[in-house]
Amino acid sequence: MRIAAIQFKADKRDQAGSLRRLLALCEQAAEQGATLIVCPEMAHTGYLFTDPADVRRVAEPLHGPSLEQLATVAKRYGCTLVSGYPELVEQARTVRLYNSARIIGPDGSLLYNYRKRLLFDADETWALPGDTPYPQLRLPWGDLTAGICMDLNDDRFIRHLGESQCSVIAFCTNWLEEGLELHLYWRYRLLGVRSLFVAANTYGEETCPGHERTCFAGQSAIFDGSGRPLAVAPREGDAIVSADVDLPR
Repeated sequence: MRIAAIQFKADKRDQAGSLRRLLALCEQAAEQGATLIVCPEMAHTGYLFTDPADVRRVAEPLHGPSLEQLATVAKRYGCTLVSGYPELVEQARTVRLYNSARIIGPDGSLLYNYRKRLLFDADETWALPGDTPYPQLRLPWGDLTAGICMDLNDDRFIRHLGESQCSVIAFCTNWLEEGLELHLYWRYRLLGVRSLFVAANTYGEETCPGHERTCFAGQSAIFDGSGRPLAVAPREGDAIVSADVDLPR
């Protein structure tokens, strides 16, 4: 089985163009044989937003327009797609916003919508903590779970990973450049977890009023169940990171 992580940087000035470029990378990965494709956190919108009004310009409902386009790719190539987005929930005259990730099955159906449970400081300017359980989905090739960025620092998530021991962890992230060895830290947090780890990150700088200039670390990666890197992206640049694997069951 081939799996892929898409390293990608959105252009916040061109949302439609960013989505087209992300979809093109997903299609390229699928044409190369990827059965599972993981995209970054808030993949085609960018990450930093000043307040709820700012993010509402790009947020969309669960069944919003980007779902249809991602589902079309998943169905055309028979692959599973995981991609982050800012979710807008309007109900009974109230508005809620979440940092979420959709899991789309190979038939184009929405399998799960996961909402990030442990928020980073930059999320707290607009998002609510997630209220969905960590996913545990049975697919033809094995069990899939998912997390978003700061979830990896949440002991609740690590406990879930240890207890579930799913075949694959899909990890959508916008992990910051902190001058540390990124992969060593990820592997440290995954000690005792035997799952394959597929991390899709963004890269480069992003600015936004109300936030310090922020730089993201790139280095999207795939680790096997022992924590050995199978494929790693550079610190900069859009990239498809892929590996052929025998999944643990």
